[in-house]
Amino acid sequence: MQVPQFPESWQIGLQSAAYLSALCLVAIQVGIGIIMKSSQTGGKYTFSSSGLVIISEFLKMILSASLLLRHCMKQSRNRAEESGPGYALLIPVAPSPRSSSPDELIGLKSIEEEEEKASQETLREDVELGHDIPVLKTNLFVSWVAALGEVSVETRYGFANLALLYCLINNTIFVSYKLADPGTIALTRSGVIFITAFVMVTALRSKITTVQWVAIVIQLCGLITTQYRPEVGSSYPYSTYIVLLAQVFVSSVAGVYNQSLLKGDSASLHAQNTMLYAFGVVINAMIHTTIRIVKPEEPSLFAGYTNLPSYLVILSNVFIGLAITAVYKYADAVIKCLATAVATGILLFLSPAISGTSMTPLAVPGGLIVFISSWLYVTSPAVLIKFIILPFATITTILIITLLETVSFSDHISKPTSPNTSIIHSPFNTTLGFMKWNHHLPDRIPLIQKYEPFFHTIHYSMPLPDEKDSELHNLTHDAWQNPLVNYVQIARTMQFILDQPANSSANEITGLLFLHFDAWIDPLSFATEDFSKIWIAYTQAYGGPQYICGTSRAQFGGWVGLNADRNWHYPLLSAQVDLASANTSYIFNKDEWCIGWSDIYYIPREYFADYVYLAAFYGAQNAFHELVIPSIMRIIDQTRRRKDFSSIINYLGHCFGGCCAPGADMNQLMSHRCGHKLDYLGNWDVINAHYERLDKEAERLGTEVEERETVRWGNFSAFGKSLTEGERRRLAEMVVRPPPNHWRWDQINFAFNETGLEPPPAAGPGKERNEGEAKSERSVDDGSEGTENSKEWLASLVSSKMRKRKSSNDMVDGLWAWRVVYRSL
Repeated sequence: MQVPQFPESWQIGLQSAAYLSALCLVAIQVGIGIIMKSSQTGGKYTFSSSGLVIISEFLKMILSASLLLRHCMKQSRNRAEESGPGYALLIPVAPSPRSSSPDELIGLKSIEEEEEKASQETLREDVELGHDIPVLKTNLFVSWVAALGEVSVETRYGFANLALLYCLINNTIFVSYKLADPGTIALTRSGVIFITAFVMVTALRSKITTVQWVAIVIQLCGLITTQYRPEVGSSYPYSTYIVLLAQVFVSSVAGVYNQSLLKGDSASLHAQNTMLYAFGVVINAMIHTTIRIVKPEEPSLFAGYTNLPSYLVILSNVFIGLAITAVYKYADAVIKCLATAVATGILLFLSPAISGTSMTPLAVPGGLIVFISSWLYVTSPAVLIKFIILPFATITTILIITLLETVSFSDHISKPTSPNTSIIHSPFNTTLGFMKWNHHLPDRIPLIQKYEPFFHTIHYSMPLPDEKDSELHNLTHDAWQNPLVNYVQIARTMQFILDQPANSSANEITGLLFLHFDAWIDPLSFATEDFSKIWIAYTQAYGGPQYICGTSRAQFGGWVGLNADRNWHYPLLSAQVDLASANTSYIFNKDEWCIGWSDIYYIPREYFADYVYLAAFYGAQNAFHELVIPSIMRIIDQTRRRKDFSSIINYLGHCFGGCCAPGADMNQLMSHRCGHKLDYLGNWDVINAHYERLDKEAERLGTEVEERETVRWGNFSAFGKSLTEGERRRLAEMVVRPPPNHWRWDQINFAFNETGLEPPPAAGPGKERNEGEAKSERSVDDGSEGTENSKEWLASLVSSKMRKRKSSNDMVDGLWAWRVVYRSL
């Protein structure tokens, strides 16, 4: 039977179908670039990417199967109407490989319809000639299965291989959106033409014309231009481009292969899609199962869809697959590349708003070069790839995707900056700030909320007026009543964090900072601290305990809790007897206890479980928190340190005050990065100064700061050459005036304002003596009587020391005497 020729109007319809499918592809690609970024929480996906791909592939399979069923229904109905009552077609006539029914695209006349008309004419001739015609009942299921059966065995094998390629593409795209912005991803993928050409030449032995090679070279130059920043070089690390280009390569192979399969088989487009997505469901299910075994915290299939964009990712994945298939069916791989180029241009301009990145100065001219060169390329016919070993390819695909899902990549997009600038971020951005009140003081909360920009989460622990609410507890609030055992509630919060599912934002928390509400910290001043260690503030006392451990109350300097009428350490020792009876692996002395300031401290997440376990024993004995918290730290340090003499405790210095300190004044606040306390019943100028400082620092978060260039000299000669003539001359003048290489008190004592650098104090009764006078008096008290008597005094002191020391070795005695004198000075 001869295939009828298309009228000119039908040829226009075929062209319109190609452009319509490409237009849909543009809209979907722009949408998915926006959705993939907005569906992230804290730079991560709360759902399983492999699970989402399973759902997407399953929905695409159901949609394609439904369209195939609808196609079979209409075909059967048409034949029944032509043949009279009781007749229905069991097996549909195979459509031409380059045709489609009007169901598949409105306005498109297909070869299939012409074949149906020819078949119906034959049927009428049989009826007129009196030939016997079987009268059959309609069976849609059989017809649907028969339509699937028209996909050849060779093509099914090809679709299984193609499904492996799409598994790689669909799963690794989530990694790409963690590493780069949508515009860069789309722009890199729009360079698929040069890799497509490479695949076609090497694998398919296709011929590429001179014009095509010129277009490919121009496109590569344009692509490099878009990513170049004059001040820093490339916009992203090279590892990011390796991941993106690997995806481009796989996408190119899949594109050429898909085009070959769809145009090389006579089965229905919907039957082909159903077969492809069925393979996709099976392979992705194997991948998801493998990842869940290797990475137990991986979210389950339906977990983590906490916002609208996460559902839109599924829908966009469904429709982009259908749109790409339609493009390959009605057009070719280059039309798909051109559609991608248009979508890239849109995303390049939208990326700064979506991801907070800045557009490179050469993005626009480079992007135009990429787009224009794309139009110069014309594809060559592709042939079927036959030599892929399916079992080996399946195992390799599963291993690659599992590796990419379990390897730790950067959580956030690297925002390019100039070489002399960096982005200001809070060192506590993955820390939970635990703010504790001993009393119900809700009027203080608005001030404490000013810490929120610096922390991942702020937890407010405040007792409520009604004790019935004391069990209130979640990630951000609790109503714990007893401040003397607050470590119990802290342990509950730590356990709550550890028990959250893998897709919860709580899994981004890497540590807990405890802060009594009237203590303070300057968050940005902790940028250089080691967040892998435990921190405990080293107090300046003010009556509070300093961190120390021992086995006798005499070692603790008379701390009030160890007085004979208090003995706060007894419950702690009882708890440690219980802990010892548990036969755990913890290393500790059950007779040892520690005390320390517990208004400011930090625990890394890796020690949460230890803290929770140990707190249960101390809480059961109602032990006091200023003994328990330092003792827990001591046990964790002894047990978890990786080697001897390498403590995992960081003793925070430069913190003002202590547990019982008075309110800080302005100088004490501004000269210490942390401290206790802020007196909310005292000087509000000090309170306001602290929170105004927080407001100003919060405004700087996410902005660029200029880094000062520093030069480190390896030798003094090189340093000297860098000096100006004036600097070298002044240095020479100073070098020839060294101080005397012997000491005398008159070298360091000066009369007040002898140098003229300090104005004299105001005259008045009761004026305190100046420091210079005090120094002079101290020198006299020490036995020095000025220049004339200093040598005599020193000699007599040495002589007296030596007379008290008897030894057979005179030289040793003399050295010892000089050492004693030196120390006494």
